[in-house]
Amino acid sequence: MKKTRMLTEGAMLAAIFAVLMLVFLYVPIIGGVSILFLILPFLIYGAKYPLKYSLLFFIVSIFVSLLFGTVTSIPITVIMGTTGLVIGYCIRLEKSKFITYIAASATFLIDTVVGILIAIKFFHINYLDEELTRLQQSINQSRNMMKAFGQQQAYDRLNEMSKTLIYMVHTLLPSLLLLESFFAIFILMLINYPIAKRFGIRVPKWKPFREFNLPKNFQWYFLTFLILSLFFGKYLHGFLSTALLNILFIFLILMILQGFSLICYYGYIKKWPKAILVFIVIITLIYSPLLYAVIMLGIIDLGFNLRAWVNRDV
Repeated sequence: MKKTRMLTEGAMLAAIFAVLMLVFLYVPIIGGVSILFLILPFLIYGAKYPLKYSLLFFIVSIFVSLLFGTVTSIPITVIMGTTGLVIGYCIRLEKSKFITYIAASATFLIDTVVGILIAIKFFHINYLDEELTRLQQSINQSRNMMKAFGQQQAYDRLNEMSKTLIYMVHTLLPSLLLLESFFAIFILMLINYPIAKRFGIRVPKWKPFREFNLPKNFQWYFLTFLILSLFFGKYLHGFLSTALLNILFIFLILMILQGFSLICYYGYIKKWPKAILVFIVIITLIYSPLLYAVIMLGIIDLGFNLRAWVNRDV
């Protein structure tokens, strides 16, 4: 009876996946939305049934994508399928949402990197170079427009900025791929978890963002890499320079999150409306110099536990 139910539900979820894949491949506008739901069948099946049956469902889904789609649909199936299965498996084992988030993000990142390497090695297609070429072309168009209108100073300034931007994108590519993976999984969880609940899946709950708190020793790691970058960065080249910049960039992102978390915690204690907190975050992201203040707040919070001081004032 249980195996019959697994087969029936597997067939139903495979059919749902096939419909979503068809919409993604052949319906221009809605297809961009349907890709966000491709992990759902794998998530549900992985959360309900043992791993060996989930892997079998994954293999069947690859054949379904070949049957209804094209060869190009296989990478999407692999990325979304493995990510969905990892999330479902973690839910089945009753792991915390944080552990599930990290595991799914790592899976998504590995799949993406492997996909890029396979495309370069066997198909001689470098998606990253193509994106950088498009970015360079867009910048060149803006530069040519400024030059045509006689804006020589703006042209020179944009020329220098474009060189710096292209260099930074090349250098920080590992960090950008990592951040892309974490952001993608956050969006996928945000969209698919409420739907999974309706299918009887007991998804773990997020802790409020205001409770986000890095380990105390993170500040020393951050300061160590910051000092290395300031005093020895110009002497480092190649892999060491790239590694140092990427590590420092990731730590900066973490400190920004710590700073925003402190602001949200303070707003919660003072009973600020959520609209005010959203406004502060948006303004800070738009006016980038304010990010330095947020980073400092994050560092000070880790070093001196500002949240305890906030609680004393209540």
